[in-house]
Amino acid sequence: MRKLAASLLFVLFVAVVASAGTVDVNFDDLPGDGLVPQGYGGIDWNSNWTYYGDVQDPYNPHTPPNRVYTLDPNGAFQFVTPEVFDGAWFAGNAFATVQFELFDPNGVLVWTSGMLDPSSTPTFLTSGYGGLVSTVWVVSPSPDFYIMDDVTYHTPGGTTPEPSSLVLLGTGLLGVGGAIRRKLSS
Repeated sequence: MRKLAASLLFVLFVAVVASAGTVDVNFDDLPGDGLVPQGYGGIDWNSNWTYYGDVQDPYNPHTPPNRVYTLDPNGAFQFVTPEVFDGAWFAGNAFATVQFELFDPNGVLVWTSGMLDPSSTPTFLTSGYGGLVSTVWVVSPSPDFYIMDDVTYHTPGGTTPEPSSLVLLGTGLLGVGGAIRRKLSS
């Protein structure tokens, strides 16, 4: 029984460590409306991104209430320390296509993501790049017609667990817990 309990604790430890490096910047703890503060979520926003929480279709946040926008066609933000940028959620008008341009710590363009046509349904745009970046440009011909929410990145060595992996982990933990319960009751 102790071996089973130790195995359960080990599996929990591995799951926590595997997801510990993931950061989801969702803006929902910011009060009222205004400029996103420098350093918020480990990111310098260059006094260029504004957050708000009013209902405004098609600019629907992925996780209500807040989301951000910029009027800069190359709305940039920088990580306080280089990170692996996973992507962000977008909504808005389809003609306001968005894509990422990613720059390494030396300011060299290392990757350009695919392009997304926003809609009223928030959609995730993946960066598609697994290396360290310092600066992300959100490029759009119509920056005032889209919003961004849930900016996601992870620290080097951290991983972003896939939902199917978490389901398998949960199922396994339930099975181990059931085995422990049966052992204790017999």
